[in-house]
Amino acid sequence: MDKILEISDLKVNFSTYAGVVQAVRGVNLYLEKGEAVAIVGESGCGKSVTAQSIMRLIPEPPGKIVAGRLLFNGRDLLKLSEKEMEKVRGREIGMIFQDPMTSLNPTMTTGRQIAEVLVKHQSLSGKTINKRCIELLKLVGIPNPEKRADQYPHEFSGGMRQRAMIAMALACNPQLLIADEPTTSLDVTIQAQIMELMKELQFKLSTSIILITHDLGIVAGLCSRILVMYAGKIVEEGTADALFHNPSHPYTRGLLKSFPRLDSVKKEELTPIAGRPPDLLAPPRGCAFWPRCDRAMQICAREEPPSMEISTGHRANCWMHYDGLKEVSL
Repeated sequence: MDKILEISDLKVNFSTYAGVVQAVRGVNLYLEKGEAVAIVGESGCGKSVTAQSIMRLIPEPPGKIVAGRLLFNGRDLLKLSEKEMEKVRGREIGMIFQDPMTSLNPTMTTGRQIAEVLVKHQSLSGKTINKRCIELLKLVGIPNPEKRADQYPHEFSGGMRQRAMIAMALACNPQLLIADEPTTSLDVTIQAQIMELMKELQFKLSTSIILITHDLGIVAGLCSRILVMYAGKIVEEGTADALFHNPSHPYTRGLLKSFPRLDSVKKEELTPIAGRPPDLLAPPRGCAFWPRCDRAMQICAREEPPSMEISTGHRANCWMHYDGLKEVSL
């Protein structure tokens, strides 16, 4: 398959009164055409900043992309002018933001907000735009789309607002859809409906998807690969089966132990990850997870672990998998 997106050594900093926060510290990832990939990790690990970097939505100042390449269909997005990026956003890359209530304009009808995207990127007449808006609302499962198009966001439930956001993101049939915490603040029933909707859309439209989430429980049904992020870096990546059945980084194991499992016959207590994430004003030397890791060795505090291949397509950044560990001074 062809790669639609390749990110190489992405680094993003934010200047604050306390100093420079290294929010993203060298992220490398790729996405195939028609593939769905999840980026998971706890709050503050750099997931959303990575997604916003792809869209070039990092506010400058205080933020700045200080290094890296973002190749989308062979073009480096970091080298495009703002005017050129405006043509990419919405038309080629769509994004679903975290909170639909604050992302939607409360003073405009839902249909008009979807129409804005079509007016910006496509030369359509008024009647054609109205027809397309209704088609999109129907596509994402909103009942009575003709009536709902003339209603305001406050007249929608949380799940329907999220569906409206998805309709806006899909208005121009983008090749890549970035979903940043699309099920946050929704109850489990609506979460399942939104994830099923995204799965159907991927099948119908062959859209590539990046799903940003902290909830490992929602990704298995949609995503073929999972990237685990911690302290601004990807620490493990592999297929969903590989990560669920053979988690190879201590942080990934900690995430899995802190979520309830419906497929387990045993009643097991949930185990939270001890400690707290590192201060990215001054990231720790070596492996960023070592202060919270129950298997940490002396080398973990001194040197950053390289990426180790666990199996085909499954890699983890952990010294425990280093073949030459006996030769390394601990």
